[in-house]
Amino acid sequence: MRPPSSSRERIFPPRTLREFVQYLKAHGDEVKQAHGGIGASSHMACLLFTSAAGVKPSLVAYRGTAPALNDLVGGHVDFFCEQVVSVAPQIASGTIKAYAVSSLHRLPTLPDVPTAKEAGTNYEMSIWAGIFAPKDTPKAIVDKVANALDRALDDPGVKQRLADLGGVIPAKNERTPAKFDSFVKSEIARWSPILKATTSDTK
Repeated sequence: MRPPSSSRERIFPPRTLREFVQYLKAHGDEVKQAHGGIGASSHMACLLFTSAAGVKPSLVAYRGTAPALNDLVGGHVDFFCEQVVSVAPQIASGTIKAYAVSSLHRLPTLPDVPTAKEAGTNYEMSIWAGIFAPKDTPKAIVDKVANALDRALDDPGVKQRLADLGGVIPAKNERTPAKFDSFVKSEIARWSPILKATTSDTK
């Protein structure tokens, strides 16, 4: 996401994600990428994006989303990867432009914004939340909590609120402790090489 082209057309002309990736490849570290701090979702999301795109922009760290977003709007940095819930108002008002969403499908809150894969980049990421317990927690208690969460996610009010925030609820058959355990392990395997490469680059 970045300020709309109308305000900075001469120095940042890309109009689509495909053009944006081409621009990044051509200009490298001249392009400034904001993030809300090492390890923040905005940092991790852009790590995955730049890895998928094969580019290395200059990173500009901030203490949180708000100051990073302010500098993006002000034109001091060029792009930012952030959760929809944090930037939807700015996108709707035209203050910033959304090139793509990183979800598998378009979001109801941003129906005109394509997915990254639709736009030509093999990039998929979601910010997820889960409930964890100590490893020795009895299975009966784990199942009870999981069932309560499952029922809550089926509540129409909860569904609507999450949709309004740009969230997506997992399919019914994905909401089991076993499925979540498998998902967490796959995420660890997915992120480990990216984080190791980033750590070695900063040494």
